[in-house]
Amino acid sequence: MKRENEVYCLSRGYSPFIYKSKTGLTYCFPVSSGHAEMEFEFDISEQDLDVLKSSNFRFKALYYILFNEAQSTFGTGHPNPRRYTAEEFEDAKNKVLYKSEHELKLYIEEFSKEKNIAEDYFYFQAFSKNVFRQS
Repeated sequence: MKRENEVYCLSRGYSPFIYKSKTGLTYCFPVSSGHAEMEFEFDISEQDLDVLKSSNFRFKALYYILFNEAQSTFGTGHPNPRRYTAEEFEDAKNKVLYKSEHELKLYIEEFSKEKNIAEDYFYFQAFSKNVFRQS
């Protein structure tokens, strides 16, 4: 049902998309960790959708941040699984969508180092190319 109501995505398959729900727009994104897979959904505004549609960079950056934040809340062998909250989503979404592009690149680098994902910006680029390959 969700994909039938899809209003925007960058690629098919295992990637985020936005769909029209009964209450408005919903950002849906898959996350895997070990053998566990989950799908997360959060409401977004028309303005958020406009920003995402206007910038593939921001669309990819949002998924990169959300994927890694949500992945850290569950998964095989995770000592303290917890729920990824709407407040955490809003905070990440607002940082990614409404910072300047320069500030966003710095934020991605800081985030990557803080989460011990990578030491530089190139991991984000590799993640984006892998997830958002052209079909």
